[in-house]
Amino acid sequence: MACIASDPALDIKPDFASITFQGIRNRIIGNTQVTHDEAANELITGWRQDRDIRLAAWTLQVNEQARLTAEANQAEHERAEQERLAQEQEAEDECREAEKKKPKINDFKAGVSVNDTLTHRPSQYAIHKLKSFEYVELWYFSPDGCKDTADEAKSSADGTFGFTKVDDFIALKAVAAFKPSRKAIQDHSLEWRQFNMAKNSFLLYINKLNWPEKHQRAITMFFMNVVSHPQRAEPLGERALLLYAACVRWDWHDTLTLDNAFDISVFNTTLLKNLTKEVWNKSRIESLTGGTYPSSIKIFEF
Repeated sequence: MACIASDPALDIKPDFASITFQGIRNRIIGNTQVTHDEAANELITGWRQDRDIRLAAWTLQVNEQARLTAEANQAEHERAEQERLAQEQEAEDECREAEKKKPKINDFKAGVSVNDTLTHRPSQYAIHKLKSFEYVELWYFSPDGCKDTADEAKSSADGTFGFTKVDDFIALKAVAAFKPSRKAIQDHSLEWRQFNMAKNSFLLYINKLNWPEKHQRAITMFFMNVVSHPQRAEPLGERALLLYAACVRWDWHDTLTLDNAFDISVFNTTLLKNLTKEVWNKSRIESLTGGTYPSSIKIFEF
């Protein structure tokens, strides 16, 4: 049905008895005995029936329009509510992210004094290596290495700075904090006393940095096997053990990155024998060349 433009209840009933409708009444009367009043009444009855039909249709139309309007209002309300909730969630997420980026300070134990002795600090370069589970020379954890770090810290105000990313911010850091020291000594070239002291500090720091317990136990046993090995009493025994420790630990870190690492705590006697031969060969060459050897001969390179 076509849309009804206005409420039929507001329609005014025409005066079917007027002269305006005389022609229509005449056609109704025709050759019958119907009077003009009766013809007018028939017209009124027809008009009322038509109006009732249109009133019913109007009511359906009004109800349908009301339903559609209610559904549209409900959809708009739901859309606005969803948008409000989304904005609130976005604001909460932003607050949460901002809270994460705020500098935080850990708690402390009230009433507990500082330790009687303080551990020397290795360089940030060495700490970064440990955090990444990468190989780093033990020298950085020796007294000499820590002293070098302290000396660098004293002169950092005049040092070179570079950019580094911290979360979503760019910060300035001393370049020395990310560069290896030019004074660093490879493990196999350390003195035994330096090696022994440095490995203790090394073990302390991997514990502070929460290395996995399994890895800490293995590397601790590795060092114990080296320092307690009976070959220390042999000529050049300590140099051979230092070379063994350097080679094995370096290789262990390499294999960790490849996810096929061996158990470093298991001592390989055959490898020690082979490395001992290298130490003796180097010693012979040094004795023949007065402490130097040809550049074509490369020994103890990793």
